[in-house]
Amino acid sequence: DIACCNAGICKLAPFEEMTDQIRDQHINVNIKGVWNTCQATIKPMLKQRAGAIVIASSVTGDLVADAGEAAYAMTKAALVGLTKALAVEYADRNIRVNCSQLGYARTPMVEKMALESNPEHPEVPIQDIAAAVPMKRLAKPQEVGELFAFLGSDESSYLTGSQIVIDGGSTLPETMSMGTN
Repeated sequence: DIACCNAGICKLAPFEEMTDQIRDQHINVNIKGVWNTCQATIKPMLKQRAGAIVIASSVTGDLVADAGEAAYAMTKAALVGLTKALAVEYADRNIRVNCSQLGYARTPMVEKMALESNPEHPEVPIQDIAAAVPMKRLAKPQEVGELFAFLGSDESSYLTGSQIVIDGGSTLPETMSMGTN
């Protein structure tokens, strides 16, 4: 069996203006949602002595961050720690736990953020993001799904505790120093 733990919200605000409510919403969805899914799926996997869990994190938090993303970055970085802790705890029982770290993908969350930042021309922020990616585009949801399928398959049977970055090259040191991010 495979469990895909994919939960996420991102509400941007300057840190000094971020309310307890916004922080707690991020914790409840981004951390607790994934935690609860992992906990619910571990039990049947233990009974069958096999399974794969794929946790959807982000490059934000562990690798990069932008202003206004404190709550999002904090919660997505926490998922990397959860991935590693669960991988160590369950490896000897044939349960693998890995983490995808996504850059930008053409998802409803990204489209909503683009609409909020430029209501009259929401394509402009998406084009700006794509221009900053070395591959000059956002990830397709299908590409992310294919990574999840691979991480849940027997073809990745020796991977556990891994962080797989899927960002079109955005976090490569060369692109960071050239100011493309």
